Amino acid sequence: MQSTNQKYKRDLNQRERAHAKVPQSNITIIATILGNVSPDSLREVIKKIQKRHPILNTIIQSKGREVWLLGNGSMEIPIKVISRESDDQWKEIILKEHKIPFEMVQGPLIRFILLHSAKISDLIIFCQHTICDGMSLAYLARDIITYLENPSKEVEILPPAPIVDKDNIPSNIKPSLAIRLLGKTINKKWKKSEVLFDYEDFQELHKVFWKKYTYKAHLYELSKEYTKALILACRKNGVTVNTALIAAFAMAQNKLNPKSPKYLSKYASAVDIRKILSNPIGEQFGFFAGGIQFKYKYSEKDTLWDAAKKIYKKANPKESKKQALVSTLNAFNLPPSLMEAQFFAAFGHLIPPSSPSYEKMHAFVNDDKNLAVKMVKKKLSKGLGLAQIMTNLGKMDFPEKYGDLILKNLILMPSCSPYTELVLGVVTHGGTLCVTLNYMESTISTKKILEIKKLANEIIMRAIRN
Repeated sequence: MQSTNQKYKRDLNQRERAHAKVPQSNITIIATILGNVSPDSLREVIKKIQKRHPILNTIIQSKGREVWLLGNGSMEIPIKVISRESDDQWKEIILKEHKIPFEMVQGPLIRFILLHSAKISDLIIFCQHTICDGMSLAYLARDIITYLENPSKEVEILPPAPIVDKDNIPSNIKPSLAIRLLGKTINKKWKKSEVLFDYEDFQELHKVFWKKYTYKAHLYELSKEYTKALILACRKNGVTVNTALIAAFAMAQNKLNPKSPKYLSKYASAVDIRKILSNPIGEQFGFFAGGIQFKYKYSEKDTLWDAAKKIYKKANPKESKKQALVSTLNAFNLPPSLMEAQFFAAFGHLIPPSSPSYEKMHAFVNDDKNLAVKMVKKKLSKGLGLAQIMTNLGKMDFPEKYGDLILKNLILMPSCSPYTELVLGVVTHGGTLCVTLNYMESTISTKKILEIKKLANEIIMRAIRN
């Protein structure tokens, strides 16, 4: 798609569809900008950004089993402008945005909120996960401030990103043994018990989900001095910053929960797969992330570096990239509607009798023979699924100064799940490392999260000072 006047249509892949009807599948990045950001100038820049990234003009449509992205011309993306009153005001604004569902069939699938003051502003970019990942939002924030600096700069329209499907996975990557052995059986069983859910069902579930669950987030920052010290200490000990952070928070989570339930040994990390596909992807906007899961058994004797080395063996860059491609390929071998149905199986019981979706949902979640229901019940019978999910965008190679504007900070909020204790969003920009601790209050208390944050900081400080 070379211009916003061309029509655009493509089917969603299985990974994208897994997020299309999930109430909390939204990602946010916050760009803190020093200098006066004109709301009128920002509106004009957003129009340019829509030309550079045509996927911002798409909607999601479905019919039966088919779900696709559809774009036709350029749609208006409104910008909310709110007076900036405090440094952490963005947290409450974002939590409120999660409670407002995206109008998938009307669009847009992205929102912009400017917390504005004459000297400092926070630009919040809030987007549906189906069309984006964390790196996409980081690139978008940089693009926006670049055009704010130079309004006359010609828009460079990026070519369409290569399609992420089986054909774009390197040939040396094979599905996992479980999928190779059971994939056909799973497909046959689901074909017999398939239940399809539409966006009316999503809207109904969205309402009750956010009525029941309360999403919270806290920020942890390392100064430039300590960020540099952490990077050097990680190099000295042969681990990555990513594995050191996973280890520090994992140790804190375990130390503060001496009963050590099984979920505290289970971890996951997002992986950027843009550059490791057969047809690599550049700075295009879209969902180009995979993930890995691994186990870490906590020991009171472990130092941070002991724990980080254990995790590094399972989640080093080489192994992470390989396993992320395997998990992506696994998804491509399963029915898309099965991945959608599992979320409704997990939370459909929340739908009240007054809802127009009640009869359908009630019958579905109580059908013990349905494959999606059986899969979810098996998972949930074990309690929480994961101790922690890490999304680390790494060090952003972005300028800090853009004319009269300075990009002071980037903060990532990757959302969270009631079945994961802690989700970490990490970005390093301008030498400063920022971590958000994302959680559901029904899963873990704010008091406990603040204790984890404090203890993880103590673990990190002790490690880099020794």
